[in-house]
Amino acid sequence: IYQLDQQLKITESLEIKTTYDSSFNDKTSPGLNNAIIQMRGNGRIFHVDDSQDRFLNVSLKELTLEGCGEERCRQEQGGLILNNENLNLEYVKLSKGIANQGGAIYNLAQITIDLDRVVRGLMQVKNSLFENNQAQDGGAIYSKIPNFTVTSSVFKSNKTTNSNSSNLYVASSTADENTQVFSNDVNKVTSSTFIANEGYVLNVLDGIGINNVSILGNTRGIYLNAPLGKGYVANSIVLANPHPVNSLAYNCTQAGSDATVLQNNLVGAGCSTGDANYPNRIWTGNTIFAGNMLEGACKTLSEDAAALFCPYHVPENAFLGFVRPRVLLTDQSLQDSLVVNKGQLAKAGLPMQGCTSADQRGMQREFDSTLCDRGAIEVMVPASRGLIGQDILAGQIAKMTVSDLLGDSDLVPKEFCDQVYPTNPTGQPWQAGCVQIEQLDTRSKGKLTIDESGNLVYTPDSAWHGADVFKIKLVTSTTRFNSTSPYMEVKVQVIQEHENRMESDKLNVSGGAWSAYGLMALLGLLGLRRKKA
Repeated sequence: IYQLDQQLKITESLEIKTTYDSSFNDKTSPGLNNAIIQMRGNGRIFHVDDSQDRFLNVSLKELTLEGCGEERCRQEQGGLILNNENLNLEYVKLSKGIANQGGAIYNLAQITIDLDRVVRGLMQVKNSLFENNQAQDGGAIYSKIPNFTVTSSVFKSNKTTNSNSSNLYVASSTADENTQVFSNDVNKVTSSTFIANEGYVLNVLDGIGINNVSILGNTRGIYLNAPLGKGYVANSIVLANPHPVNSLAYNCTQAGSDATVLQNNLVGAGCSTGDANYPNRIWTGNTIFAGNMLEGACKTLSEDAAALFCPYHVPENAFLGFVRPRVLLTDQSLQDSLVVNKGQLAKAGLPMQGCTSADQRGMQREFDSTLCDRGAIEVMVPASRGLIGQDILAGQIAKMTVSDLLGDSDLVPKEFCDQVYPTNPTGQPWQAGCVQIEQLDTRSKGKLTIDESGNLVYTPDSAWHGADVFKIKLVTSTTRFNSTSPYMEVKVQVIQEHENRMESDKLNVSGGAWSAYGLMALLGLLGLRRKKA
């Protein structure tokens, strides 16, 4: 942790990045080994501005910026960063920033008098986390004009106190009648998640595009104010704002003159159907999160059969969490899902915003535009084959899990198996996932049980020595739609050994000083060799 008593003024182009030796660290994913820069004094952390006409390029990678989190640190602009240059953030966590404008970042974004071009304050954010920042306007980010791109990022538990503002707030638009609504010049927020924020999450002006974004469980959703029709929201999810769902729906709020283009979104009450050629799907149910929780482990399909999404969860060895869509047992096909395979086919002469090429996690979306999913997450069907195993001693049991192999799927409950298979070929009562065991290189040497969370328990039938190698077939919420092979396969290998109780008499240091010194010398040589290696 690097503690600061006052802000650092950046006046030259530079890159600040955490470096570490991944060979000595199991947590190798970017963002998990960030150096922490913490404000101990009363200021912000970085002021990025050289006060000259030149344009600086400043890159922050794999860093955690942490404000003091107290009122004494409140800034007028930019609780953590005040930017007036070209700022690039990647795998950065920004937290505990407090300001009147821009809890984490204030982006000056100035333009020339003739509106010819933006000359300062460009911001590019990727794979970053804004959490627990607060401001009157722009709880996470305040930008004077649209001059930014945000992709594959998470905005969580930020707070904006001004009811007319938002957590990602843009003060004014520079678009005009010549602006192309789906142009690459549009400032975009893509493949990102907004959850558990207080206040509107963002305001959409002319010149701003929102694509494949998940906006769930915030006190308010999006504020639409693009009178020229040059802003858009497409292929996104805007539900449960607020959560729990109640009669006061703030998913979408439109200014009186708004003409934002809304295409192919899954939205809740308060939002319109949007573009008639690529209409929104309005869903007014209230079973949004499994277990009715915004954050935590997901319930199984037996525990909660109706919720559309798992709570926000950060997987092991990952920097960012996400909200996983669930494929429900009531879906007769993937087309019945409100999220999966909900892309649109472009119609001649009718402009459409297609899905992003990759989801928040970097998973590639289908090339076929009709097969992409709404929201920040593209549901991944589990690979057809996987491998797990464990070594045990005689008398022990093996405990393993297939949860990491399930992709974005759930094991089906045992009660559902008769709908998948007309007859039960196992000769035993069904277990979770309709598990079937097929021996490979050995005869069966034990008993296997599995629960809906994917936990396996293998109990050997005796104190045998060697291996039990077999394959299990598991039915998931997504593989069940395959009419010929409604399962995924996992190879399991359990090796059982007898405990080695033999005592070696080769090394005996009790016979006098010579052998003890000899051992110490040997260890010293080993240590020396290791150090030189």
